[in-house]
Amino acid sequence: MEERQINKFLRRKFSGIGWMLLCYYGILNLMVVVAVVTDMLGQMIRSLSVGTGMGWDSDALLDNAWGYICAIAVGAVILQGWKGSDYFRELFTRRNRPMQTGDFVALLSLCIGIQLLNSLWIGLLEALLNGFGLSVMETMDSVSGSADTISMFVYMGILAPLSEEILFRGVVLDALRPYGKRFAILGSAALFGLFHGNLLQTPYAFLVGLVLGYVTVEHSLIWAVVLHLFNNLVLADLLTRLTENLPVVLQNMFYFVIFGGFALASLVVLVLRWREVRSYLQSEWIDRRCLKCFFTNSGVLALIALMAANMISLLFL
Repeated sequence: MEERQINKFLRRKFSGIGWMLLCYYGILNLMVVVAVVTDMLGQMIRSLSVGTGMGWDSDALLDNAWGYICAIAVGAVILQGWKGSDYFRELFTRRNRPMQTGDFVALLSLCIGIQLLNSLWIGLLEALLNGFGLSVMETMDSVSGSADTISMFVYMGILAPLSEEILFRGVVLDALRPYGKRFAILGSAALFGLFHGNLLQTPYAFLVGLVLGYVTVEHSLIWAVVLHLFNNLVLADLLTRLTENLPVVLQNMFYFVIFGGFALASLVVLVLRWREVRSYLQSEWIDRRCLKCFFTNSGVLALIALMAANMISLLFL
């Protein structure tokens, strides 16, 4: 097969992944708009009934996660009809190496250590943007912290981790796996980071996506779900609730001890297992044609353009 034909074949194979994620992103936003409009109408009716005028409770509108939950339900129905129940049963029952306690602690330390790196990235990004009169702090408030409503807690703590693992470490990674497991890990992590659509979360999601992709390929999808659930329920929600009433100085000290300690532990793990890590990285060659075609097909390029526009727009809102 000629080089041009190979590239055309690969782009066609990879393009569907990008368009699938764009469709899901569209469904997600459509359901959120429907939920917000429904809430606005409800608030308007209640306001008129008690004669208090037509003011909006913006916090209540933003904390309503029913749109996201409905989008996940719609996506699940579509994927079930497309792939069938046997496909997803096979994804969750697929096993490789059993997860040992030491492996789990090492991977968990790595995920938490990445949190510290992300904090440094956010500080650097804020300093750079401040020089142009911009800030990312308002965006940070909307994407971090604990959930204030039951629907948002259910979505952020449980349904989002589960649905994202099924989509990115399940469907996407599985579609890329025939072209090499290292390529599949890298490609699924890149799309996972990109899909978050903001400069605060994208680098973090990419790095964590590499870890979760490795866990899925070398252990199982279930363990990737467990790590993702721990990240959202414990690191993002529980720790915020435990520290929200503490003075800022004590909050910073608490997070420094927790995340700094795990970051140090992750460095120790990497040093002690460096030969194993290097051997893994060198164990399989990633075809450059796959990389080129993966990032230059119509579906992924459209996704990149949309998410880049979203990242830029958030800076000016």
